[in-house]
Amino acid sequence: MEDSHYTAFPNGQKRPRVHVIGNGDSNHLFDVQAEYRVGCNIPQHGIPVNCISMVDVNPIMWGKDNKWHPHVPVLCTPDVKNYAVKMNREGHWFDVYKKIHRYSAGHQAVNHHAGMTDEVHMWGFDSIWTNEYYSQMDVIVPRPKRPNLNQQWIPHWQEMFAKYKDTEFIIHAPQDAQLPELGDNVRKA
Repeated sequence: MEDSHYTAFPNGQKRPRVHVIGNGDSNHLFDVQAEYRVGCNIPQHGIPVNCISMVDVNPIMWGKDNKWHPHVPVLCTPDVKNYAVKMNREGHWFDVYKKIHRYSAGHQAVNHHAGMTDEVHMWGFDSIWTNEYYSQMDVIVPRPKRPNLNQQWIPHWQEMFAKYKDTEFIIHAPQDAQLPELGDNVRKA
């Protein structure tokens, strides 16, 4: 439980690509085998992941009440790790994120891994091209009604993509999805 360091890629190695799988309905498009995968919160999609990204304590409370334990490392903020320790939650919790207002678990996962790879593939990030904020996790951990998060999430994405200008971001979306302008290093697949 008291893990102090986590690195997805030992000895400063880079991977050619990382897949971050969000909890939007389009994550069903995921069709990749044997590559590094990050899930968000308590993944409901059934896709095996190498680690989980978590930025709030609600999944921890649900896990305690429902006897769920993460079976892969959890990348989180210090507040989330401290809460997991306080609640005596099993698992390996790594406080590798700093808390950023209106950063989702997906934002944190992409931001954390972007400097460690040439490509970040993003799956299930439906809120980028819709005003739909439904998360598959909402079925098990209901959330209060949210404001229009795209007013904050889209600028966060734009800033992040600009910061990692040498990384290519591939957003996997339905064929008819129209992405907003996100940067020269972002494309739809």
